[in-house]
Amino acid sequence: RMMGTWPGWGWLLLPACQALVAPQEVSGHAGQALTLNCWYAPGYQGYNKYWCRGASRDSCSKVVETAGREVPQQRGRVSITDNHVFCLVLLTLQELSEEDAGSYWCGVERVGRDIMTPVTIRVLPGERWHFV
Repeated sequence: RMMGTWPGWGWLLLPACQALVAPQEVSGHAGQALTLNCWYAPGYQGYNKYWCRGASRDSCSKVVETAGREVPQQRGRVSITDNHVFCLVLLTLQELSEEDAGSYWCGVERVGRDIMTPVTIRVLPGERWHFV
């Protein structure tokens, strides 16, 4: 009989008790799509989630936001999806380019100070030369 968590699924349960959990850094190849995950605490399902870009939380500018709904929102090459079941916000960047590299913040809008966590995006050279 197994005790403790189910193997492989423990990470799904872990972030739920914290405010916001996202990888500190993600990288993708130029020209490809990049997806970022950001978990939030239960109870914040109906709140507006967003991704903003900038070095500091106070001066970053919103790239895309959910308006508190589960319907995916798109702005140019960027889209955001809020999964209320898993308390998970997904950011997808299509056709990654060098200009996309930098500091981003996953945020939950609330009265007072928003909950935010930083994520750095690194862009690696495209894969197009690998089949030579």
